[in-house]
Amino acid sequence: MKTCALTLSLLLVAASAVAQTAPAQPVAKIVTSEGLVTVGFQNQMSNAVTNMPLFEGTRVMTTSTGRVSIAFDSGCRVTLKPNEVFSVSESECKALAALPAAGVAFGTPAQNALVLAGVAGFGLGLVGGSNDDQPLSGN
Repeated sequence: MKTCALTLSLLLVAASAVAQTAPAQPVAKIVTSEGLVTVGFQNQMSNAVTNMPLFEGTRVMTTSTGRVSIAFDSGCRVTLKPNEVFSVSESECKALAALPAAGVAFGTPAQNALVLAGVAGFGLGLVGGSNDDQPLSGN
């Protein structure tokens, strides 16, 4: 009887682990994107494109030339103007929709500038790569 209970317990733990590692489902998507808009999820960053699926917790960042419209599966929508940041969250979208100004609330301009500087630095690192063993002058 103890062996059966132990086996059943191990199976339940294994099933729980599998359920936790199941891939997340997208909760929203990019409807329109203009200029430079960056999307960050987990350890990856990319440029936003129309119909790009967005997962809970994804960060969407616009630069001084960027604008983006995000539509949630529930019908809630968020539009970002230049130099704004939004963390994809159904509850955030609903909270923003309830605001009288119907705008999107973000951090202070200084906080947004820090985020955008980090995005730019990350992008430059991807473009520049690492060439530590090559001379700077090209000779």
